[in-house]
Amino acid sequence: MKKLSVLFALVLLMVSCQKKNTIEIITENLPDNTKVEVYIRSLDFNEPEVVATGDIVGGKVVLDNPFTEGEWAYLSIKESEDVNHIVLFIGEPGAITIRFDKDNPDKSTVEGTANNKKVQQFMEDTRPISEKLNVFVEKNMARMQELADSTTSDDGQEELKKLKEEYSGFANEFDSTIKKYEAANRDNVFGLIMFVEVMNMQEKSLVEYKADFDKYPEALRTSKFGKRVEARINDLVENEGKEVITFKIGDKLPEFKGFTPEDKELTLSSFLEGKRLVLVDVWASWCGPCRQENPNVVKTYEDYHKLGFDIIGYSLDKDKVAWVKAIAADKLTWAQVSNLQFWKDPIVADYGIQGIPANYLIDGNGVIVAMDLRGNELGEKVKELLVK
Repeated sequence: MKKLSVLFALVLLMVSCQKKNTIEIITENLPDNTKVEVYIRSLDFNEPEVVATGDIVGGKVVLDNPFTEGEWAYLSIKESEDVNHIVLFIGEPGAITIRFDKDNPDKSTVEGTANNKKVQQFMEDTRPISEKLNVFVEKNMARMQELADSTTSDDGQEELKKLKEEYSGFANEFDSTIKKYEAANRDNVFGLIMFVEVMNMQEKSLVEYKADFDKYPEALRTSKFGKRVEARINDLVENEGKEVITFKIGDKLPEFKGFTPEDKELTLSSFLEGKRLVLVDVWASWCGPCRQENPNVVKTYEDYHKLGFDIIGYSLDKDKVAWVKAIAADKLTWAQVSNLQFWKDPIVADYGIQGIPANYLIDGNGVIVAMDLRGNELGEKVKELLVK
């Protein structure tokens, strides 16, 4: 047998030792040309950044890994114009494999790098809690909304209290798991991501959270993600104490104005003239949860428009082309306005909007009768108010 030269042997060794730096997405039950996008997750109200894109072919796609250090990321799989699946993972150097089954999206897996193994273990530990919580929400949330929106008897208040306690039990169990993982991972980016989730629980002061952040290793604090976390803490500290506008049932919704896709000014008061029941729907083309909710809104509009239900959409877009394209794609046939100012739009401060989608169901006088209705809740509430 011919001996290998020393140089050739070294080349083979170098090639075999090179680590792949890819993100491989393996799917089931998705057609070819299904679009996938990798985003860096935003910690504030900025639009998430797209860092990689591709199309599924033969049940998979391999993307060049754009990450040079640990980042909080997510994969977006656009099944259709109405359905967009999200898979959270940690973007970091190395070979990352994401497995996704359209028929079982909650059982997606992430593997291949050290921190994503931690993500996978966390998902497996919290999946039973999430499943129980989803069953509870589907079964009881409409009833909780009904009890909260009405003046009920003592029995009704007791029922609402018990439902809230049961919901809190699931939420507390989930939060405890997050805290456990954060405490066990204070030397890596996964732990810092868990820290952000702990901070969102708002159980301590911002000063205390800043002190907790400062205990993380300097290499983490000065990383790209660490700097984003620190900037978020500083923003929260700066805005602490500022009055946050909140509404309750019975309040009158403040006036707003925006411009239609045809560049015509439209105000809330002018739109309300002669109306019986109106949904003010705050959304954006770039907001995944908004786009996922749109089919429910479309169905409610189609079912009850002839009975006096109307909608005015208010977009927080900044790109008119993307906004108009989303209106057409989602078949939003009602009035639409925007000032194309993103999170600097006046409605954000005037309405105290902390996130979208946000919606306000109002009567013809602009008085709020319900807020932030999701899924079947919207149709059920509109039916309750219009079908006597």
